[in-house]
Amino acid sequence: MLGFDSDNNLILGIFDKSQGNMRLFRQNGNPIMDHNRKMFFNSFNKRVMAADLVHGNKVTVVDDWTLGNIITGCDALVTASPDLILSITVADCLPVYFSDRIKKVVGLAHAGWRGVENKISQAVVKALVQNYNSNQSDIEVFIGPHIGVCHFEVQKDVLGKFSLWPDFAVKRAGKTFIDLAGIVKRQLLDVGIVNIDISSECAYCLKDKYFSFRRDNPGEDNLEVMAAYIGLK
Repeated sequence: MLGFDSDNNLILGIFDKSQGNMRLFRQNGNPIMDHNRKMFFNSFNKRVMAADLVHGNKVTVVDDWTLGNIITGCDALVTASPDLILSITVADCLPVYFSDRIKKVVGLAHAGWRGVENKISQAVVKALVQNYNSNQSDIEVFIGPHIGVCHFEVQKDVLGKFSLWPDFAVKRAGKTFIDLAGIVKRQLLDVGIVNIDISSECAYCLKDKYFSFRRDNPGEDNLEVMAAYIGLK
């Protein structure tokens, strides 16, 4: 089990390569869940809500009255409903899990480098505070498997977007690497979140376990991804 789910109040995890590709596909321009994804999520006997990712920082509140299973135009979801599972897909990007055990709410964010630049994790905290009256001291965060600083190499154009966090740029053998998880942790600390855990697993390094867009370079048409998920029991 991942991260902070030590007392089994949560359904929490990430499907790895052994479960196959968990990508949302398009049919007539609309996102759909394929058979493989449905098969594994059906085991929860709950309604699965998926964010149809746009690499931004929009957070959507979902509940039992939210229509459909795929929420377009956002990269993070929050809910207080025990009947829902929140899900996102990743293949290097950071899956960021949120839990407030006191208010009984959860959240899940997809944080690619653009989402990190635009502080999507802070946006989730704001959504939990505004919609559920969460206290920052009660919010726990777990950053799941992602591309590590060992392999997230950037050029000057992307490096410039992280000028506010120079401590998380590492130079090695004439190349520059960014510690995205380190930046997310700093952003969370800046808004009062102190219970933060970070997975040590690098998606790029663990070729037999995780898909990695940078490592595999499949092209957009052949993209393979993992699905991260969280829900209340």
